Amino acid sequence: MGLGEATHGSHEFFAMKERVFRYLVEERGFTTFALEMSWSAGLRIDEYLQGGPGDPRQIAEATLAGSPWEREEFVSLIGWMREHNHRHPDHRVHFMGDDLGAPKLGDPVFERVLSSVRETRPEALPRLTELYSRLRPFDDVFSYLRKPVAERRENAAHAQEAFDLVAGHQGTDGDDDYAWTVQHARNIAQTFAFATVDLADPASVTAAERLRDQAMADNVLWWQRHTSHKMLLSAHNGHVGHLSTHPDIYPRTQGAVLRDRLGRDYTAIGFSFAAGSFLTKDTSLDGDWKPVTVLAARPGMNEHTLDRVRYRDFYLDLRTAPAAARAWLDRARPVYDAGSTFTPNPLPTLALGRAYDVLIHLHRVRAADKLESLPYEPAG
Repeated sequence: MGLGEATHGSHEFFAMKERVFRYLVEERGFTTFALEMSWSAGLRIDEYLQGGPGDPRQIAEATLAGSPWEREEFVSLIGWMREHNHRHPDHRVHFMGDDLGAPKLGDPVFERVLSSVRETRPEALPRLTELYSRLRPFDDVFSYLRKPVAERRENAAHAQEAFDLVAGHQGTDGDDDYAWTVQHARNIAQTFAFATVDLADPASVTAAERLRDQAMADNVLWWQRHTSHKMLLSAHNGHVGHLSTHPDIYPRTQGAVLRDRLGRDYTAIGFSFAAGSFLTKDTSLDGDWKPVTVLAARPGMNEHTLDRVRYRDFYLDLRTAPAAARAWLDRARPVYDAGSTFTPNPLPTLALGRAYDVLIHLHRVRAADKLESLPYEPAG
């Protein structure tokens, strides 16, 4: 199941994700919360959930820094997941980052690969160490993207060679360590392949974003196959949905890949809102996340019509909509949609019925809550 967000950084979207995940865990047997964040950061959060040191706020500060999810709402989610595992050791939940290594990969993921190869294939260790020494540390993707494209392409070739070296070993059936090692090496290679993007070339940007959505989908599918977990996937509407408001940049979304691979076993749930505040940045590569407020949706926008329904907040199963509603839903209209940046004029357009299976509409949203400086105390 994919649960979107019309903006990065609205309290109601984040709070509802925790509420939905709690229900899915307690009533439907779900066990993994997957987030549009780096694979390596997800591993760090999951280590904490399984009994590692720290507290939810410390973990959020260490893993979500610089992202729109560095908020109290995700401290609450992480705290609940840790407490759930304490209370239900026989039904443990997990946290997964399905994305590439942004804003950083971090050294631990390289060490995981090297440590495994050191134990199982010591003859391959010297070459692998040499390859990775050219790539690490990878601690700031935004600074890295300012390096010459030729240098970044050479590094991507080294990362791919390292992956081929690791994956070329024939692991034994059921070798869990080998499977994880290959997946870690794959994520490193995916990250460096994406980071060859030429930001001055629109075609290169589109190719990179296509690679990224494919990689996110592949990572989700790997996790699901390897663990057999039921998963809630949390990401922007434009990644969980079947199409994006910017098809020129995102021609094939993660949601479209998952639908093709999983069929009806994947449900894309999008959010919309009629007014309120959210977090965004001035540019994708620089700056801090700051609140932006939009007024009530104007006539002609999807949200203007949705907000005239007699319910203030509601959900709608688009798959069962009657013919008249389906005709309206399948027509593209302006929508409120904000990712790293927000362009109010002109607004992007989207056909809701073709983008999602289910839509959750909220009358008003507010910006998500900054992390508090106080020591963490569990709710209740």
